[in-house]
Amino acid sequence: MRFYFIAIFVSTKNKKMQKFTAVFVILILIVGCKNEKVSEHKIEGSALGTTFHITYIGVEIDSFSTKVDSIVFAINHGLSTYQKNSLISSFNSNSNEIWNNPADADHFMNDMQHFVEMVSLSQKIAAKTNGAFDPSAAAVFELYNAAKKEGVFMDSIKVQEALSHQGMSKLLFDPNGFPIKQDTLLTLNFNAIAKGYLVDVIAEYLDSKGIAQYMVEIGGEVRVKGKNLENKSWQIGVNVPLLEAKADDFFKVMELENVSMATSGNYQNFYMVDGKLIGHTIDPRTGKPILSNLKSASLLHTDCAVADAYATACMVMGLDSAKQFVAADTALSAFFIYEENDELKGIYVE
Repeated sequence: MRFYFIAIFVSTKNKKMQKFTAVFVILILIVGCKNEKVSEHKIEGSALGTTFHITYIGVEIDSFSTKVDSIVFAINHGLSTYQKNSLISSFNSNSNEIWNNPADADHFMNDMQHFVEMVSLSQKIAAKTNGAFDPSAAAVFELYNAAKKEGVFMDSIKVQEALSHQGMSKLLFDPNGFPIKQDTLLTLNFNAIAKGYLVDVIAEYLDSKGIAQYMVEIGGEVRVKGKNLENKSWQIGVNVPLLEAKADDFFKVMELENVSMATSGNYQNFYMVDGKLIGHTIDPRTGKPILSNLKSASLLHTDCAVADAYATACMVMGLDSAKQFVAADTALSAFFIYEENDELKGIYVE
């Protein structure tokens, strides 16, 4: 409770007395002051086949969990290849059912905007990375998954056939702004960018609610704003790129503010064929699995979707080319973990 004392001087003139009378009125304003404590709110759950953790500081947002669920549902329906009735699944199978007969026009357009955004952004990044990032290499990725399941080498003839039908430049937009193919056998997979994109959409919702301090993390891809509850930079760990490393074994802890970070690595999901190690990073330009001394790439950018895509591209490029690529782009910085003389080393590039 606060008390304000205000003195008001009132001057009156009495013509008969020809004198001024000064009257002082003291007003006491009693104003209730609500002492709002800055609170930290956390939610977690599952999305895009992984987990998410969201922390924000400020006034609690009504029905925030419900809103996050609706965002996840919309992006899943737009981008998930695991859903047979998603927009991307229909696009890949050349089905017009969802396009021509949306059950709910508003719902359809809301989900479609995510699909359109991913196509448009992916085209730009694919061009800038000279194809090191390429969601239209979905058929090659499928061939890799099948070969890994059977424990064999990828069929080189099938790989070449798949390569002949890929290319983000083969995608155009119709008068309604919907993506269309110039090659009906072209298919898409946004796994290397979708998590980062979902992070951005949720972060932008928090922005719209006036939240100035938050951390949104989905499957290791993260976007932060402001500082944490202790008024310090957000602490985000980069895992040690070793198979035996635990989830909380960090090679480096990054101190972040007002930035996104996405990490891609080539130290998990290996398989062996005739004693030869086959890595899970696929060069979409050649269709071949690659191994290099670059073990982990953590890219920093304003947008998490961009950082996510570039992290994948850098793993494809290899350490030297990735360092040159990042250094040439003022909007990017990166932390690379690489192997040299059987020792893991880290380097920060900006």
